[in-house]
Amino acid sequence: MNIKVKQKDINKIDDVIATFDTAILVTESRQGQLRGRPMTLAGHHQGSVLYFFSRDEDEKLDEIERRPDVNVVMQKDGLYLSVSGRAQINTRSELIEQFWSEPDRLWFPKGPEDPHLKVIKVEPSYAECWDRTGIRKLEFWWEAGKALLRQRKAADDELGGHLKTEI
Repeated sequence: MNIKVKQKDINKIDDVIATFDTAILVTESRQGQLRGRPMTLAGHHQGSVLYFFSRDEDEKLDEIERRPDVNVVMQKDGLYLSVSGRAQINTRSELIEQFWSEPDRLWFPKGPEDPHLKVIKVEPSYAECWDRTGIRKLEFWWEAGKALLRQRKAADDELGGHLKTEI
């Protein structure tokens, strides 16, 4: 990939992440199949670093240890985001305390001290975002209509709200 990294693009990705509370975490199984699982987004740091809580006996942790390259996908109301990166597993209590919220007790009844609680940290390498909300939605339909009338494929660079960046 030969994409010029701009801090404003990374900031935009961070802003988009902040609008989501769930994501699909995609790992690779032992059989080489891609597996996507819905996960609550525990939190994120600047630079689009993502955090999830998981139980230590979950199969996805074995998959991450074996093959740490993952993809995280988020979508709602015309806003789409895909983040590729490397995952790592840790038990750092300061991360657990920073991101813990009481609804997490549904999966971790013993609270942040639960000995089975692990943190999945995803360090991003690439992100792609499609924003089809608000005025961007109208722009999209305008450009899509022109492409249909001209009987040609709509070009991504003519459709506002599309962003690709290495991180």
